[in-house]
Amino acid sequence: MPSIFEYELGKNFIAVPETATAAEAIKMVRSSAGEHMIFYVYVVSGYNILRGVLPLRKLLIAGAEDQVSTIMNTSLTVINAKMTQEEVNNLFRKTKFLAIPVVDDAYRLMGTVTLEKAVDDIAMENADEFLKIQGADINVFNGSFLTRLGVKLPWLLTTVISGLICGFIMYFFEKSALSKVLELAFFIPLITAMGESVGGQSSAIIIEGLVLGIVDEKLVLEILFKQFVEGAVMAVAIGAIVAAITLPWLNNPMIAILTGTTIFITILIATFNGTLVPLLLKKFNINPVVSTNPLVFAITDIMVLIFYFITAIFLMRYFKQ
Repeated sequence: MPSIFEYELGKNFIAVPETATAAEAIKMVRSSAGEHMIFYVYVVSGYNILRGVLPLRKLLIAGAEDQVSTIMNTSLTVINAKMTQEEVNNLFRKTKFLAIPVVDDAYRLMGTVTLEKAVDDIAMENADEFLKIQGADINVFNGSFLTRLGVKLPWLLTTVISGLICGFIMYFFEKSALSKVLELAFFIPLITAMGESVGGQSSAIIIEGLVLGIVDEKLVLEILFKQFVEGAVMAVAIGAIVAAITLPWLNNPMIAILTGTTIFITILIATFNGTLVPLLLKKFNINPVVSTNPLVFAITDIMVLIFYFITAIFLMRYFKQ
């Protein structure tokens, strides 16, 4: 991740010496206003060390001979020149300032980063994160043929592997379940699609929280509990709806119970996986944006299919086909 040194710093500020009077500061602002749009007036020492920020309102109502050091605000939000662009963007998300001063380790004023610049970077960052979640890259158009393959192939290989495993699961249960109750095959697309949808929703929420810095991976149990409660409510509602539709459609209580129960469990499993996987990836310093969805989808599909067929075999003992 590049440091702020690699980005052009804004000139839309004015620095006045801490020994200047209000009248002198106003004169300096007037002489500079024609060259740049001035957002803030900063107060610096003789070595250009940032001392404070001078609100224009305070400056205009101050006495002409008042020193700026007596009317400036010393509580400052600053960007260290070593901060990454992601850290800078998060700072703007929290503060909403029009501009934030950039300082080096010695607290010397180097320039500013504006909100407009940060908004552009955040928009680009969000687009990049979205594309990575989908298995693409915002810079893929500038990449070579091999680079483009390298972006997409891991996702496709993960899908192939999970699909083959799911196919093996269906083959394994073909004689004991599928061949006896053909209707079981009707609901496999619904079950896997539901798992991927819920898992994708849960992981998207966690990934966004991690990117914005509002989700702490240390609070795993608390996050899991909140997501699990929401998932349980959705699971009860959707499971009941699927069972209610299935019963009059196929006139088969076993299938109704099976599909309703499996949808219920699928939503819980998908919620659990979609919440836990990105947190674990973050814990092990693996980018959750790139890696989460393939893992969540694969793990969820495998788990719910195994549950579906095992439950079907169990229920077939009590329902005549």
